[in-house]
Amino acid sequence: MAESARLHAFTSARRFRAWHFVLGALFVYTVACVWTAFRGGVFAFHDLALLNDLFSNAVHRGRPFWVTDADLNHLTVHFTPTLLLLTPLFLLSDSQFLFVLLGLVALYGAVALQVWFFERMFEEQELLPAAWRPWASVAFAVYLALNPFVKTVALSAHFEVFFQLGATAVLVLLLRGARMRWVVLAALLALGVRPDGGLFLAFQSAALLLLPAVARPPRALLTRRALGVSALSLGYLALCVAVVLPALGTPSGTRFWSHYGNTWGQVAFTALGDPGRVVHDVSTSGLVVFQRSFLWIQLLVPAATLLSTLPGTFFFMADAPDKRLLWFYNSAFLLPGLGVCAAAGFGRLAEAWRDVLARGRIPAWAKAAPALLIAGLALAQVARFDRTIGSPRLRPMPPVDGDFREALARQVQACASRRVVATDFRSVVFVPNGYDRFLLHHYERAQVVLVPPHVETLLLGAGSREAFLEVLQRDARFEEVEDPGPVRVFVRKDARSCGS
Repeated sequence: MAESARLHAFTSARRFRAWHFVLGALFVYTVACVWTAFRGGVFAFHDLALLNDLFSNAVHRGRPFWVTDADLNHLTVHFTPTLLLLTPLFLLSDSQFLFVLLGLVALYGAVALQVWFFERMFEEQELLPAAWRPWASVAFAVYLALNPFVKTVALSAHFEVFFQLGATAVLVLLLRGARMRWVVLAALLALGVRPDGGLFLAFQSAALLLLPAVARPPRALLTRRALGVSALSLGYLALCVAVVLPALGTPSGTRFWSHYGNTWGQVAFTALGDPGRVVHDVSTSGLVVFQRSFLWIQLLVPAATLLSTLPGTFFFMADAPDKRLLWFYNSAFLLPGLGVCAAAGFGRLAEAWRDVLARGRIPAWAKAAPALLIAGLALAQVARFDRTIGSPRLRPMPPVDGDFREALARQVQACASRRVVATDFRSVVFVPNGYDRFLLHHYERAQVVLVPPHVETLLLGAGSREAFLEVLQRDARFEEVEDPGPVRVFVRKDARSCGS
């Protein structure tokens, strides 16, 4: 079929669709489950409280990106200027769960963009009988939203999900012929989430040129735009690595790739000189599991899938299991490209089936076979609903925060002058954003120290809860509150009075 000599018009149907309801219901269910995970103690300092500091310090103390417990600016670790745009939203709530909720909105926004692209492709190309198209879109929404890696990102409570949204927007805008200024804006916002996202976006943008004609505009019209985004992405990455990060004082070490070399030059030299080692690392990584999570439909567009996945080699070579196996948030870098490839794979399949039907070799009643296949793959995702990768299952769990919240309300929130709290690595997420928060290894900087019954020993400053309590009891600056309940509470003596 000859390619049309124009870009798709960037339009959307302004009416409610069945897949909107299905995806919305999955979103609500996910929020409910992740809320119970929050109350169940799944999240902790590094994956939530640290990130909340970036915004709470901006809103309440005029110090954006400052991490209180670590005494550092987060921009010196990850250059993330785009996150500054989230700051006004932290005026809406003091709960640290707000950041998790915003991430879920971004995640389902990315999935919605891919489903919308799928829907427009099937309608414009008339790939299925009209009566079946809405249900094919419903099935594709379920197929994507219940991907185990999508659910893992939902439970990661990390900021890379905003890259997933931005990168997905870039790819869909390119495929739908949006004005280039909107494409560039979306690309810059995505790159501003993490500089190394530039590597992934560059390859995923170029991979659009390898999609079948049914899923993309003509190459003559897409090439300059897609390769322009790739050049922008790689240029931004180079600028950050060579100029911005050194100027901010970011260490240039290769912590997760030190087995290849101590500098990025050494890593590249070792990898190029010993490709067998790279092949071994990739073959024992999470690559196959990640591809299998899409039930292989993306392999109907093999060239685009390969190019979209290629930057994942950067993760697959790492010696950290979470990166090699794409646990937690790491798959957020690859999901934009693979979601588009999966949609294009279904498009190619439906187009080929339509051509077979046109030859009269298949009965007319079999027109809906591709839709039934999509539905079957969606049911396969439902059948393995509980599966996630490196995370708890997406199901409700019992709360563990009751005693801590009660102690916080009685000993901290009831006293207007007590604004600085120290607690353990896991309970710190239950302290509202309006308070300065420290971990127990820095307890001496707090006004109130809360020691829960079961202490997470990471950054405790002692070998056990009992050993830490002995340190507190010997510290003359603090006194223990009488009858504190299950949570032991120590108050700095100069903070005993509750002034306004």
